[in-house]
Amino acid sequence: MQQDRQLELILIELISSRICHDLVGPVGAVNAGAELMEEAGGTDDEALGLMRRSGQEAQRRLQLFRLAYGRAGNSVDASTMHKTVMQAYDADGKVTLDWADHRDIDAVTGRVVLNMIMTAREALPFGGDISVQCDSDRNIRVRAQGKRAAIRPEIEKVLSGPVDPQDLDPRNIQGFFARNLAERLGKRLVVEAEENSVTLIYV
Repeated sequence: MQQDRQLELILIELISSRICHDLVGPVGAVNAGAELMEEAGGTDDEALGLMRRSGQEAQRRLQLFRLAYGRAGNSVDASTMHKTVMQAYDADGKVTLDWADHRDIDAVTGRVVLNMIMTAREALPFGGDISVQCDSDRNIRVRAQGKRAAIRPEIEKVLSGPVDPQDLDPRNIQGFFARNLAERLGKRLVVEAEENSVTLIYV
């Protein structure tokens, strides 16, 4: 059973890596095309601006997905993950992220934290603040604070309880993936909820 789960995760990682790899080039070309149009004296400045912003946003998201889901996340350090997620969320403008102690986390654990942060982001429908803290016992807490902050029931279920593969869908796969990354390392994820605040704990 454990072997089957690991195989499934490897397949997910490889497919995600391939998708991200194949899309990064074309998205970069969108940015290059916009720059060329501008240099050639394009007249629709608003369209060019939208084209560039959209391309840059897609690139940031793809890089984040590549590290969170793909095999690349196993070979970069936590500082690179920190830089990537900070760039994505700074551009988003709806969430602030405080992850000051990323240098003390190894690359494999950093990937778990990255997925915890992305799961926490889903708990902030109106935006807010996310903070990451690592205590002396190496337990990691990712806290999301904001208006109506909450982990949706279908995500909380896959974070902790038994999961029927038939129940997995795009709405809860992030939480399921984060949980399985933690379990690979012999750890688990715990959810603590308060009013306008949710904390994911890696223990």
